[in-house]
Amino acid sequence: MPEVLDLRLRREGPANIAANTAAAPRCQTSFAASAPPPSAPPSTLPSTLFDRCWRQYALCREYLFTDHTHHIASALSPMLDGLQPRYLVEAGCGPGFYSRRLAARFPQLQITGIDLSGPLLSRAKEQARRSGLSNCSFIQADALSLAESPGQVDAVIASRFFLILDQPALALDAIFTALRPGGICFIAEPASALRASLPLLLMRMTERIVGSPALPEELPQSRVFTGRGFQELIASQPWTSVRIWKDRQYHCAVCRKAA
Repeated sequence: MPEVLDLRLRREGPANIAANTAAAPRCQTSFAASAPPPSAPPSTLPSTLFDRCWRQYALCREYLFTDHTHHIASALSPMLDGLQPRYLVEAGCGPGFYSRRLAARFPQLQITGIDLSGPLLSRAKEQARRSGLSNCSFIQADALSLAESPGQVDAVIASRFFLILDQPALALDAIFTALRPGGICFIAEPASALRASLPLLLMRMTERIVGSPALPEELPQSRVFTGRGFQELIASQPWTSVRIWKDRQYHCAVCRKAA
């Protein structure tokens, strides 16, 4: 997966992450002309709530959020029968929860976790180092940059990823573009407002306690997908097969691109 791994060289200084997505025409044409194009992040990303309160978010991800590793592993198993290496991306990986768990479970997987939060990526790298994992890496990149590597990824995980995006279908389009023929995408999104907003509330409370509240316009807002809204998001891409289900806490889907 050299094209995806090369994102490290181009994205560690994250200028033009989203702007370069304009080079992917399929990613553009699936949206109405009235939709504004994604703007490029500045050459130096400002401190965000996820950077300042990364410990609280990592705590939520590693101990409070539902663990869907079993469902992801079941979806991946058919493509891992042979000796051929497979490439997986965890979009919005945060502390690299799934990247590390799957790297330990499937040594034939080469995993790249991408996120915009430097502190969360640092935690992911340190945890992977402590676990002796050599088949997972973490880079600072916007998920939209995946559109620059068409057909290079066997699988993508997007868990609790779309709920804070302004244009979730645009990000899913970039993921679809990056998948190889026959590639799969696992998606999980909270089905309740409490589940969706819990980490943001915890981080905001932390900021108030320490006396450094974030600017109102900077605070991300979480989205709660209805069943229909989740299905519409999935249907925005021409998958060859889709399995959608809902447990008590999450809308989930395993989507496969045509071979």
